[in-house]
Amino acid sequence: MNITVEDVAPCKKRLKIEVPANRVKQAYDRVADDFQKEARIPGFRPGHAPRTVILKKFHKDIESEAQRTLVPEAYREAISTKKLRVVSSPEIEDLQYQPGLSLSFSTLVELVPEFKLPAYKGLVLTRHETEVKDEEIDRTLGSLADQRAKFEDAPDRPLAMDDFAVISYNGKLDGKSMIDLVPEAKNLAHNPQFWLWMRPEGFLPKFAEQCVGMKKGETRTVEVEFPADFPQAALTGQKAQYDVELKEIKVKHAPALDDAFAQDVAKMNLADLKTRVRENLEQEKKTQGDRAARTEIIQKLLSAVEFELPPSAVEEETHATVYDIVAENQARGISANVLEEKKDEIFTNAEKSARESVKFKFIAAQIAEDEKIDVTNEQIAQHLAFLAQREGVTLEKMVDRVRKNNAFGVIRQQLLRQAVLDFLLQEAKSK
Repeated sequence: MNITVEDVAPCKKRLKIEVPANRVKQAYDRVADDFQKEARIPGFRPGHAPRTVILKKFHKDIESEAQRTLVPEAYREAISTKKLRVVSSPEIEDLQYQPGLSLSFSTLVELVPEFKLPAYKGLVLTRHETEVKDEEIDRTLGSLADQRAKFEDAPDRPLAMDDFAVISYNGKLDGKSMIDLVPEAKNLAHNPQFWLWMRPEGFLPKFAEQCVGMKKGETRTVEVEFPADFPQAALTGQKAQYDVELKEIKVKHAPALDDAFAQDVAKMNLADLKTRVRENLEQEKKTQGDRAARTEIIQKLLSAVEFELPPSAVEEETHATVYDIVAENQARGISANVLEEKKDEIFTNAEKSARESVKFKFIAAQIAEDEKIDVTNEQIAQHLAFLAQREGVTLEKMVDRVRKNNAFGVIRQQLLRQAVLDFLLQEAKSK
């Protein structure tokens, strides 16, 4: 088989492949044999029609099937012969077939980029503090107490800062209903039963401060100027007027931090609860420090080497990243109109993130190859069991889902990159 390799771009080559006549004939004969075994021809028992009859009736079909099997077979052999590490699906071009003579075609392929790994052992990383201070424990316990706080009606007095005001409000822009002008901001435009914690900047700019002194049943107009960086793009820089009615004034009473509180929270005394909180905070800090260290490793490697990336890999990763960004924002309640307005910004950020992700995948794969780091089937099985437990499905259903999505390779690569990061973390130094 004749194979020619031409450079097209740093990560792209064109293969020209010519399959000799004898192999073309062999492929044709194999397919013809299959047709002869299966074909049903009037006047003959199945599988017993003469070959000449089969070739005359199914010649075009046999040629098409022979080409369909020969092209991928020849492509795989060419890749193996030339030791090419392909990352894209082949694009078949200029397919030429001459019956009884030869078959030739060309294909564009994108390859794993060639680069020299930077020094990756002994990376100096920032040391992250894991010691837990007493005030952090106190804050956590205070938060637990807040979750169990009770709200009681305030005495007959004006509204003050730190109270909880139960209000209704209707927003207007230049005297017109905000909900009609900006329907995607309906939660900001109107709420008949809103609990407002009276704190500076706690809801909208200067909103709470203008409500100080109101009495139960009183109405008041509050003016708000939305800042230029306000999340709702349609409201940035706008001045709004809110008709506010104060319905109730509530005061929060949190339980005392004592043994009774600890018993209610965790069935233990206060001293043991503090120990438990300290242990949890220490573990949380260790997890955060580990995550930060891995991010630092990735950034150090990305900045230490430059090489061209296969365009198709970047494009595929960009599309996946855009999908994730849009899904995340929609889950947060961001409207489709706002996302459409920011589509260029979203795509730019997604492409930057995708390029870094693809680049690190190649770096990690090369380190794994050099250090002989691999992922076992047992590790994949353990990860699938973890995913099944997390999502509340059986292991069989999770395996079936992964199989249907052809995602076993993706999971293996994810685990391999984690294994590489584990290795680099063990080899790193801290400052």
